[in-house]
Amino acid sequence: MTLLLLLTLLVTLLAAGALLSDTSFWQRTSLKPALRIGAPVVYRQQEVSTCPTADARDVHPAERGEYYYYTVINYLRVAEVMADGRIIAVARNNKRLCFRPNDSGLRKARLTERLIYRPRFPRFGDNSSASR
Repeated sequence: MTLLLLLTLLVTLLAAGALLSDTSFWQRTSLKPALRIGAPVVYRQQEVSTCPTADARDVHPAERGEYYYYTVINYLRVAEVMADGRIIAVARNNKRLCFRPNDSGLRKARLTERLIYRPRFPRFGDNSSASR
């Protein structure tokens, strides 16, 4: 009986804490962990043009056929994590891109992507592409 009372008290305290805080317990557990510097990330970007690029995926023509809608996947590496949570990532051509942490197109690279597409991720300390 005392065990049931203690369990009820614990659940009540957790519920009260969740109501009083800014975010609930469930939202805090679902937040993405911060990315570390050097972590490989993948950014999926929607684009529209008259001529899709060679690395375009999911290509769909417009209703009248004058444009194409497609997805481009960028393989990046985290260069810096700002104090407010924004992420600075570097592409293979040393272009720096800034992302918000809640951007739906940005995610950590999966293990299979890190193994199969290893050459597509930029390497730190490699200045050979910058000198071209």
